[in-house]
Amino acid sequence: MTDTKLPLQKWGIVGWSALVVGTMVATIWLVNGLDEQGMRMAIRATARTSCLLFLCAFVGSALHRMRSTPLSVWLLKNRRYFGVSMAVSHTYHAIAIFGLWYVTAGTAPKFESFTAFAILGYIFLIAMTITSFDRPAALLGQRRWKVLHTTGMHFFWLAFTVEFSFKIANSPLIYSPFVVLLIGVMVLRLVTPRRQRKLAS
Repeated sequence: MTDTKLPLQKWGIVGWSALVVGTMVATIWLVNGLDEQGMRMAIRATARTSCLLFLCAFVGSALHRMRSTPLSVWLLKNRRYFGVSMAVSHTYHAIAIFGLWYVTAGTAPKFESFTAFAILGYIFLIAMTITSFDRPAALLGQRRWKVLHTTGMHFFWLAFTVEFSFKIANSPLIYSPFVVLLIGVMVLRLVTPRRQRKLAS
């Protein structure tokens, strides 16, 4: 198996993701203020960072099945940590949503923003994050763990694809690349051979 010498590994990925996304959110609020505009910008920005981190976790196995390279090995070996990093990014996203509700005295976001679909997404996110740690994963069991994470990953793929597709009309230059990447990654997962590659310990 091709090894990887990329320096950023495991919890370092989570730490740097938290730092970078947190700095981005703080910068948005410093420049635009802690008002409705600043909160909405933070919500949009953290949705995009969450999508990028999700894609890193989602594409690793397909890339590795297609061809073992240092990049595919790195993504595959660290997909758990990209998943946790996505949870960190989406925590900032939730903080910005709460901030929007606070600065608008409860008039925004509208109730319809908190649909069952969105609530289910956060339930999946919490459950998948908790079971990303060894002991909760062992308690859940390998079969149930696989069902949870496979279902959750495909749920998030659908959620990001639908949400960003609706936003293309207003911001095509920003959201079109995300939709292309999301569709491309799914196609790659479907067409790559189902060979099982054992990761080196």
